[in-house]
Amino acid sequence: MQTTELKVDGMTCGSCVASVTKALKRVPGVQDVEVDLGSGIARVRGEHAAHQVPELVAALGEAGYQADAAAGAQAAHHRPTGGCGSGAGAATKGRGGCCCG
Repeated sequence: MQTTELKVDGMTCGSCVASVTKALKRVPGVQDVEVDLGSGIARVRGEHAAHQVPELVAALGEAGYQADAAAGAQAAHHRPTGGCGSGAGAATKGRGGCCCG
């Protein structure tokens, strides 16, 4: 099993962590995801995780987050399309949705 780390920008709360985790787990071959809000790092484990950086970054982009391969890994870029800070979660503030609107 391989592990790769991604630097994820735009996470500001626990709901963001849950969204990032869910998006990464949807990528075929991903077996485990660990997200650290404080450092903004997502650790992804799977059979081919080190070679799936473009797919992982794309999945995060679709979820509204910008991500790059962490230092030492193959870099890939994707622009955010929503996610925390986009105002989409303002109506659910404090109710399990994104709380930063």
